[in-house]
Amino acid sequence: MGREPTYLYLTTYSTAGRPGTVPVWFMRASGDVLYFTTRRDSLKARRIGANGRVTVRIGAKDAPAREGHAEWVDERPDLEQAVLVHYGRKYWLMVPLWMGRYIRKGLAAKTSVLVRVTLASQ
Repeated sequence: MGREPTYLYLTTYSTAGRPGTVPVWFMRASGDVLYFTTRRDSLKARRIGANGRVTVRIGAKDAPAREGHAEWVDERPDLEQAVLVHYGRKYWLMVPLWMGRYIRKGLAAKTSVLVRVTLASQ
């Protein structure tokens, strides 16, 4: 089995249907469930809070697109910890040196949020 891709290319949609795509770090919990963290006030978090519609491309901007539904996950410190541990292994340089502390503080202060993406069946 090869290495897990580094990025998830996440497309969120405005209420008018306009797309916006950004790369995000992620953790695959199962084949069809992914998690990532983001600031609560980010555009992607606001769009997810408004409608939850997402399209995901794993590993590359031109990878096959998968439709899905995203939602905020609050009050799950166990999942937050699992994502942080995963990030520490997967992004072994950035997380231990700087980003891990930033993400952990944001989740504790509720300025960041854990997001679950459930992909539609293929």
